[in-house]
Order: sequence, then structure tokens, then C-alpha cells
Amino acid sequence: MKGFSGVELGLDIGSTTVKGVVLDTQNDVLWKEYLRHNGHQAEAVHTLLTAVSKRFAHTPIRIAVTGSGARSLAPVIDADFIQEVNAVTLAVETLYPQAGSVVELGGQDAKVIIWRGGSGESRGATLTYMNDKCAGGTGSTIDKIIGKIGLTHEEAAAVKDLAITPHKISAKCGVFAETDVVGLLKAGVNKEEIFYSLCHAMVNQNLEVLVRGNILRDTVLLLGGPNRFISALPGVWRKNIQAAWEIQGYQPRERSLEKTVIVPDDAEYFAAMGAVFFNRSRPEHKEESHFSFAALTEHIKELSRGGTAVHAGPLISSQEELEEFSRAYTLRDIESPRYQSGERVSVYVGIDGGSTSTKAVLLDQEGTPIYRQYYLSTGNPIDDVSHIFAHIATWEREQEIDLHICSVGVTGYASDIIRAAFEVDVAVVETVAHMKSANKLFGEVDVICDVGGQDIKVLFMKQGRVVDFKLNTQCSAGNGYFLQGMAEQFNIPVEEYADYAFRATDAPEFNYGCAVFLEQDKVNFQQAGWSKEEMMAGLALVLPQNIWNHVVQEPNLEKFGTRFVLQGGTQKNLAALKAQVDYITGQVPQAEVHVHPYADIGGAIGAGLEAIEQGHTTSTFIGLENAASVQYTTTNDTSTVCPLCVNRCRRTFIDITSGGERQVRFISGNLCERGAEEAQKAPTSRERQPEAALNLVEYAARSVFAEYAYTPLPAAGQEHHRSTYYPSDALHDIKEKSKKFIRSSEAAQAKRAAMTVAIPRLLNMYYYTPFFSTYLRALGVGSVVYSDYTSDTLWKAGNKWGAIDPCFPAKVAPAHIYNIITKKKADAILFPILTHLETPLSETLGNTSCAIQMGTPEVVEAVFTRERDFFAEHNVRFWDPVLNMDRPVEIEGALYDYFADLLDISRDENAWAVQQGQQAQQAYLTDLRERFIASMNERIETDRVGVLLIGHPYHNDPGIHHDIPVELAKKGYPVYTIESLPVSEEFLHPLFGTESDPYSIRNIWQRNFNRNTNHKVWAAMVAARHPNLAVVDLSSFKCGHDAPTYSYIDELLDVSKTPHFTFHDIDQNRPGATFRIRIETVDYFLQKYERWLQKEVASQ
Repeated sequence: MKGFSGVELGLDIGSTTVKGVVLDTQNDVLWKEYLRHNGHQAEAVHTLLTAVSKRFAHTPIRIAVTGSGARSLAPVIDADFIQEVNAVTLAVETLYPQAGSVVELGGQDAKVIIWRGGSGESRGATLTYMNDKCAGGTGSTIDKIIGKIGLTHEEAAAVKDLAITPHKISAKCGVFAETDVVGLLKAGVNKEEIFYSLCHAMVNQNLEVLVRGNILRDTVLLLGGPNRFISALPGVWRKNIQAAWEIQGYQPRERSLEKTVIVPDDAEYFAAMGAVFFNRSRPEHKEESHFSFAALTEHIKELSRGGTAVHAGPLISSQEELEEFSRAYTLRDIESPRYQSGERVSVYVGIDGGSTSTKAVLLDQEGTPIYRQYYLSTGNPIDDVSHIFAHIATWEREQEIDLHICSVGVTGYASDIIRAAFEVDVAVVETVAHMKSANKLFGEVDVICDVGGQDIKVLFMKQGRVVDFKLNTQCSAGNGYFLQGMAEQFNIPVEEYADYAFRATDAPEFNYGCAVFLEQDKVNFQQAGWSKEEMMAGLALVLPQNIWNHVVQEPNLEKFGTRFVLQGGTQKNLAALKAQVDYITGQVPQAEVHVHPYADIGGAIGAGLEAIEQGHTTSTFIGLENAASVQYTTTNDTSTVCPLCVNRCRRTFIDITSGGERQVRFISGNLCERGAEEAQKAPTSRERQPEAALNLVEYAARSVFAEYAYTPLPAAGQEHHRSTYYPSDALHDIKEKSKKFIRSSEAAQAKRAAMTVAIPRLLNMYYYTPFFSTYLRALGVGSVVYSDYTSDTLWKAGNKWGAIDPCFPAKVAPAHIYNIITKKKADAILFPILTHLETPLSETLGNTSCAIQMGTPEVVEAVFTRERDFFAEHNVRFWDPVLNMDRPVEIEGALYDYFADLLDISRDENAWAVQQGQQAQQAYLTDLRERFIASMNERIETDRVGVLLIGHPYHNDPGIHHDIPVELAKKGYPVYTIESLPVSEEFLHPLFGTESDPYSIRNIWQRNFNRNTNHKVWAAMVAARHPNLAVVDLSSFKCGHDAPTYSYIDELLDVSKTPHFTFHDIDQNRPGATFRIRIETVDYFLQKYERWLQKEVASQ
């Protein structure tokens, strides 16, 4: 730097903005600028360089650049490039040496930097974490949602830290956060509260995903535009970081959070300043950057002439191809019949209350549409439907007819509130509505792909029922709202999207995936000079890849069948439709691809068809005149907070009136049925409302942690032949041949009696706890306690310890251990490493436990001893013996080797306790199987079905199964576990006969080395032979053992015509709407199956 008399310019060329800062040699800021580039990065850089050149005319300028868009521009402006994490790190170390960690939020990225040695001179190496596949929780999420909320950027920035309990919003994905926001808006929640809740969700998302169980050491710097400009964010960060520190026992140096978690001046410019600092540190650096505006201008022109994107080709190769496609796939309008004046016209009404629009259709008595209404949502479905009925009344007057509404059916997102407000006759789940509509037109189909505004539904049918479906619960990629938003950015009316796309003779190839990253592709392609016509074509072409590769996650479409129906409002966009048809026929050459002629109202038609099928003789509907004049009030304040549990749900009361005296209260925002207790009694439903049936999942989750009877240890010296309690193969290892029972000392016994040992309610402990708890109690351990069941409360209290893992049943383990340490007053925690599990099955390659489950106890131990020994600080010992549970001899020996000194036990005491544990384990299983037999006998006698839930033992955990079995039981179906299936010849022989070994799965699943997955296949084999069993397949997110068996289990149950349904990829988030749809779908088809079963039995 010696001799340099000029100024230094740092540019941070980011995904949404360009930041520039000019520093002198003393690091004083002489100039700065923050500019949104709206996809034109090079032009924005040109603007900033122009301003700097004018401001510092005749002064040498040295340029350093960083950020996602900097590398390609660096040589054009003769600048040095520095990677952005390095730039931020150096800026912090230079300007804030006291900082111990950094959280930076950018437009499309988020970073966490932690100095392992803390702050100061010896801060040591850094840990750096960034988002990769998803832009949820970044500035782009905020940009996308504030418009939906109805706030300007200025209004959002001014929202302060509110003293409220935040509403639930998913920040995993921007568009799914939008969906939650839409729901809150429809419930009447205050806009500022919604935005504040979004800030909370974003902060928690980043703390969970990016911090990864590490401690954010003080001082914590909050950097980036969102942290700088949004008033609410710093306070939310402080609250949540403080909560994490309390959990982790971390003591910051300052008591004041305002001094410990800070937003420094110029927080948005740190990367730009760091680029300058990094450039100075290089041994060889430029004395001056010799950039040319002419060169930059030429570069911008070059970008407009092409780029490096992969060319995807056009949507059409000729005008003739387009005309042929249009003839085959153009949607049709409903043509109303001509009526005589005064004619009485009987109709059925179908309503689809969607997330972004409400649709309604009138069907004649044959189910043919005669009138339709499509209404973009105004934020409240009651208003929407009332407006629709007002339009129907107007149409009735214009037609001069007497409209007689026979029955009304409703489906969709808002069906509950619509049913309550208008006393609709029939509510049908969306999946069934769409299936009925497609089947009416095309017969039995294999796949229905419904692409709507904010959601994508892909339904898979077999034998006339929906067996599975996919919703975009994790990501928004591929929906119509995204295409519409892109069109609006180019000032193209969405109705003209296809016209522009078909004009393109080429198109760039977008990467499928996160919607925010697609926006980044758009920015890059704009910069590379692709026209808006070409980008419209490229976005249409990527749509089917998002649907099938990203949402469905299955590139092999042929496995689903050959008859496809495309529907949903997005199919009205002929460019999107053409891309989908071409993609499907490219993957499945023999495919029949149909487009629903009324693509955007398929759900409404299905609801109307269900109303026709149910054939009500009288309707409960409040009438056209009353429906068009419904009034309501919305209350959402402290008086509506639910007082019934600690969740304190912030409910919304919607009081509805129509026709004078009629009043209905609808309550939303409650997380359980108890929260709706203040609602006025809803109209009596004609549908079956059974009492909750036997739920062996719930029962097993309790009884596995019960106390089981055991025989106490014999007195010292009492004669007991060891063959009565030692495993037979272990006797030759026993040197002491006396029959007298050997006890440990009285001091050792007293020590055990004073102990409390805790077992976490985790993983395979949902199967083996009777063994371990009884083993400990038989040894004289004074008390055996357990962690709480998995819940939001437990997770939130202890999730700051977790290292990220895709498997939530394992990911939640540190929270359980933290719960024990802080709540259970235990002396020790027993969390064994179970390598192999017992099984009655034969001819398997192995009975191994899942590798993640095997490793979880060791991960937990590492987590709690990484920064400091949390166990030692709380005087808790951690026990994790390695055990092979399918070998009784090894169990006895391994437990003695592990606990001989820890518990000061004799070999005889150990063997006796092992035997007591094994008897308790058998008692637990026998109890479950006896209850199954009693229930199944009742099912057989009444020609009804029970649901066999095939999952892993941990799916008995209420926090893992998200009440799926509870909801099934509420529908009146007994729910059974795999463990409740009898393994006796008496039960299995009538099912299998002599055709095959009832304990072998080799003919179905040959790679049978994982015990729990093997048992799922075996349970499916049993269900396939039992007419009174239906199957619900549970599998947690990214379960590598289960995934390969999906198709085998499906094919087995298809052949046997066993009703079966799937809940795959269950994660920590409970997608309530998705689960509701699935449960109602299961219920619909099981009712239908039971009617068929009863007819079959009656005909025999």
C-alpha cells in the first residue's frame, strides 16, 4: 500500500443488489451505495462506477469485487475477485475483532461464521455454513411475501418487536410461507402480526439449519440488508439466540443483549469492505484498476447477444405443430342450454374453495356442467362463495328460470368454513373430487396431475382408488403462481404467456428446483441477453421437470401407468401444457395424455358429482338468497386465545349470520379439537361419525414404558440352578459351579437402590424398553424414568444441540437427552447401541439395525461433550453399551461386561435380570397380540376393516407419527402395529396355508438385511392375505432402508387388492392440510371397500 494515494472501491455484486463502498487508507468510508439491480447486474455496476468516477475524478481507484455475480465481471472492470465468505470474515476480523460469530442474511443466501476460539487475537479457525438448495429464510422470502401480506417495504421495515406469541409459519420455502400467510390473512390476523411471525419463522429456520448445534459465540454480528433494514429482525434474533445460550449453558461476556448481539453500522457493506481488505493483504496487488466504461458497455452488449446457457430448444418446431396441438388440447367453455322462461331447472352445485381462488359449477342431473364461476380470492372464503352465489342468482334472473338446488358439495382448502357458513350438504376430500371429475370424462386413469396457483397435486390411482399422491409440501417449484409472477416481471399478461413463449425459436435451459434459484437463473439469462419470449419458453419447459423430478421425485413415469390427465388452472396456459405433454410422452411413449376440458374447475365438478352420488332427498343448504347475503364478523384478540393448554393458540372467531336468526361460529387457528369447544353446534352431518376405535399404536406407546412384573433377585446363597436363568450357551463360561446364588455387596445394592436411570423415548427403545427397564429394576435400580414424548415443546427446548440429519427420529435425539438432563433428575442415561434386532423371520440376510440409529447414541455423546462436558456438569453418566439383540447369549455377556463395574453387579445378578427383562419383553408383545386378536375377531364378525400401520417402532411416538393413527382411529378404524401381529402358527397357517413359509420374505424382498424394513414387508404379506386388513405405510423423510421396498410392497398389495395408502417422507413439520387430505382420502376409500366387503360376504 505504500505510495498509493488513491481510494479503494469494494463492490459486492449479489443476487438481488449491488453494494459499493469507497475506503481511504485509514478505512474511513468516503462513499457508499446500495442498489437493487432487478436482474441487471452489469448495468448496476456500470451505474455505481459512473457515480464513483464522478465523485473521485482524477483520483486513482483500485477495485475489488465479491459476491455471486462478481467473478464474471472482475476482468471486465480490471478488478480483483475475492470469495464472499472470505471477504466477510476478513471485514469482521478487521473492524470487529471482538466478534465471535456472524449471521448474514442476503437476498438469496444466508451464512453463519463462527470463530472456534471465540473473539480476540486467538480466535482460531472458522466454521462456516451456508444455505445451498433452498432460499427459504433469506431476503427473497421477505420480498415475495410482504406484497402478499399487503405491506410496502417501508411498512414492513417499520414493524417493531411485538410482545405476542408468533403465529406458525413455515419458512422452509418462500411460497409455502406464502400459503401459511394466506391462511392467516383469511383468518383475519393483523398484518403486522403476520410479518412479525414471518421474521420469527425465518430466524428459527436459520438457527436450525445453519447453526447445526454449534454455539453462536459473542459478540454476534447481524449482517446483510434484511438484518440492517427490518426493525423487527434484530430483536427476534436476540430472543432466539438468548434462548439457545440458556439451553447450552453459555454465558456471554455482556449481560446486555443489545451489546452482545449487534447490527453494526454499514452492516450491508461488510462483504464489499472485506473485498478491499483482502485485496490489500495480497503480496502482489494492482496499483490502480484501469477499467473502461467502453469495455463494460461492450460487455453488456455481448451479454445481450448470447450467453453460456444450455440451449433447451423451442416449444414448437413449426406453426403446423402448434395448430395441431391447439386442436387436440384447447380447453372448452361451458355452453349453457336454452331454457324456457319460467322453467324449473334442478341442479347440483360443486364448490372448490382453493388457496388462491374459489371455483363453482352447476351440474345437471346427469353431471354435465351448465354454468361456472371462477373467483380470485379476496382473502376470505365466505366473501368469495357469497359473491359466487350472488352471480348464480343473477344468472338465474337473466335466464328467467326457477333454479332448484338439489344438493351442494364442497371440496378444497376452505371446505370446513364454507360448509359451516352455508350448511353445505356434502364435503369431499380434494383427491376424491379430482378423481371423480377425471373418471367421469376419461374412465379409469392412472395419474392425475393438477397444477394450481400455489399447489401441485399429483394423484396415483389403482383399481379405482387413490393409492398415493404428492403435494409440494417442501418446495413451491413448478406452480402456476410462479409462472404468473415471472410473466408479470416482464409486463406480460398471464393470458398472453403462451403467445410469447411460442414465438421463441430457442430457449435457455433452467435448472429445476427452488423457485428463488429459478429466479437467479432468470437474472443470469437476462444478463446473457436471452429475450423475454425465450425465457417464457424456458420456464414452461422446466415446469414438468419441477413437477416430476422435484415434487414427485420420480423420473421414471412409466411405473405409474399410461393414462395421464392434466388439470388445474395452469393447464389454461397452452405453453405450460405443451411442455408437460411433450415431457410425459417423451418418458412414456405409449402414454395417453388427456387434458381436462374444464381444467381449472375439475375439483368443483368432482364435488358436484359426489353430491349427485350421495343422493340426498332434501338439502340443508341455506338457499341462494341467504347465501348471497351472508354476513360475518371476525375476532382475533386476547379474548380468543385458547386457555385449555400451554400452547395458548391464537384462535380466530368467525361469527356468521344469514337469514335473520341463523348464527354459526367457526373457529380457526386451534391446533386440536378442544380449541373449538366454544363453537356453536354445527349442523348435524349425515356422514358416519363413529367413536374412536382401538388404537394399538397409542396403546403400545404407553405400554412399552410401563412397569412389568419381575421376580426379585434371590437372596445371597439361595440355591438356584443356573440352567434356569442363564442362556444355555453361556453356562460353559461360568467357572463357579455352585448352585448358590451369588449377590453383590450390600453397599452395592444400596447404591443401586438410590439410583435413577433414564431411558430416552427414541428409536428402537419403542420396542425394547420393557427389556431394559425391567433389567434395571430387577437389578435393584431404584427408579427408571423416561424422557417426555416428542413434541414441539421438547424439540424447541433442546433443538439447539442438534447436528442436522435428514432423519427426524434421530435428529430429535439430542432434545430428548437435554430433556432428561434438565427435567428428570437422573443419575445416568441408558441409550444402548443396538446393532442387531430379534426377529421371528427366517431366511434373511441379516437383522441389522439402521446405521443412523446405531450411531445416534455416539452422536449424542459427542454433541454434549463437544464444547464442554454437559453430562459431567450435571452429574449424569451416559451409558451406551453395544448390543446384539438377536443373540441372547451375547446380550447376557455384553451387559455383564459393560455394567459389572458401573453397577457393581455379580454375574448371577446380571443373568437373572436379563432373563426377567426377556420375560417382560415377551409379556409386552403377548399383550399387544392378544388385543389384536380380540379386535380382529370383531372386525371379521361385522365385515369391517382395521388398519395395519406398517412402520418402524419409533412411529409409535406421537411426535413422529403426527397423530396419523389417532385420526384413523377417530374415523372408526382400529389401528394395529406390526408388533401386534401374532407370529403363531395358529394365526398364520389359515392365511398362508402350505403355499409358502409364513416367516420368509425372500420371494418378495431379497435384500433383506435390515430388520425393521424386513418386518414391514412381512406385515404387508400378512395383510395381503387378510380381507379385513387395510395397510397404511409410514416412512420417515429420506429413509434409505424403506425406499427400495416401496414398489415391492405396492405391487404385492395391488395383486391382492388390499386397500393400501402411504405416508412417506414424514418429517418434523406436520403438514396439517396434507395429512387431512390423506386421512380423508383413506376414510373415503375404506368406507367404499367395507361396503364391497359386506356385499361379497352376503353373496357367499
